[in-house]
Amino acid sequence: MKEFCILFLSGEQVQVCCFRKNTGRFRLKEHASCPLNQTDPAETCRKLLHQTGYSKDTPLIVSCAMKDGVFFRCSSVRLAADAMRNALEFELPRRLLHEPEDCVIQFLPLSGESSEGVPVNVYAFPGTSMPRLAAVITQSIRKADFYLYPLIALQEKDGPIYLPELEQDFYFDQAEWRPIRNLNGDAWLIPWEAEFKKLFQLPGGDFRIKEYLACLLLARLVASAEFHEKQGGLNILPKQLRPSRLRNQISLMILLIFLLLLNFFWGILGNLSQNYREYTRLNAERGRLASQVRTTALKLKAAEKENRELNRVVNQTAGEHDVVGKLAGFSALLPSNVMVMSIRWTEGAVDITMRSEAQNLNLPVLLKPLKHWKVSQLQQRRRGNETASMITMKLIPSEEAVK
Repeated sequence: MKEFCILFLSGEQVQVCCFRKNTGRFRLKEHASCPLNQTDPAETCRKLLHQTGYSKDTPLIVSCAMKDGVFFRCSSVRLAADAMRNALEFELPRRLLHEPEDCVIQFLPLSGESSEGVPVNVYAFPGTSMPRLAAVITQSIRKADFYLYPLIALQEKDGPIYLPELEQDFYFDQAEWRPIRNLNGDAWLIPWEAEFKKLFQLPGGDFRIKEYLACLLLARLVASAEFHEKQGGLNILPKQLRPSRLRNQISLMILLIFLLLLNFFWGILGNLSQNYREYTRLNAERGRLASQVRTTALKLKAAEKENRELNRVVNQTAGEHDVVGKLAGFSALLPSNVMVMSIRWTEGAVDITMRSEAQNLNLPVLLKPLKHWKVSQLQQRRRGNETASMITMKLIPSEEAVK
């Protein structure tokens, strides 16, 4: 534990000490005490805990002396917690004048071991004393982690200790209760002060170790490693009085895992939504560009067609400028007995179909005076007994005309 709080109730006052681990040692960060309200002890505990800034997340150890409770030290065999508890039940008749009804046993096996067995601190009290403590806990703080009797934290090497809040007429030393008259002043307190100053960072000022000796003794046990290893014999509080921190932590962990998964899937959904929007935008952009491409292709095709037409028009020759004059010259050379049936004038030639009644018509000689044309082909046909003949002639530009 990094932090814990000890609530100690005596017959006349209440003490609270809050410890927090700091640089390897526990520091007594808050401490307070006040007289116990006998009519409403829970109100006194609640007020004092609030004054010291106690938080419900901090483990709480409640300590007090139970009515008709007895503390002793005995030897036992090192066993599991349940087995040792059963063995200690057989030890009670030897230690007690009469065994309490519904006896509750709290014990702590110590580290040392001898031929007689393992020394064990034992605190036994009747179960009828528990409801009063339970009422104080439920009315003030509702839950507590442990109930510990102060002397249960004693070690075998410890010297005498006197806690008048527990026993006014006796002190405990060397595994026995001894009369207070045998205690020599406050010399017994010096080793305790040296040890607690070594273990804890204690406040200065008016803080007196003797006044908070029970809390410091319990704090030494709670801060040690053996406290976590030997809780089986110390944990005697009913389940309804102990906080369910593990259950709360598991519930909180499940909630955090759920929120983490929700955040994870929310992020995935966000990415999917963003990707879908981007895909829709790109798809629409692709459709728009495809439409533009089709429109541009149609325009380009129309432009190419128009360009071909323009090129065809541009590449055309100007044609014959003196058609009438040349026809007139050609007509003047023909005899009167020759009739032109058809004429087709192209860029490179003139095809003429004529009809003539002349017997010996020498057209190449007749047309020799033409400056721009010369005869390329000439064909004369006469059918049967007809007097007229059909003449097909083709004229091409002369060399002078070409020049």
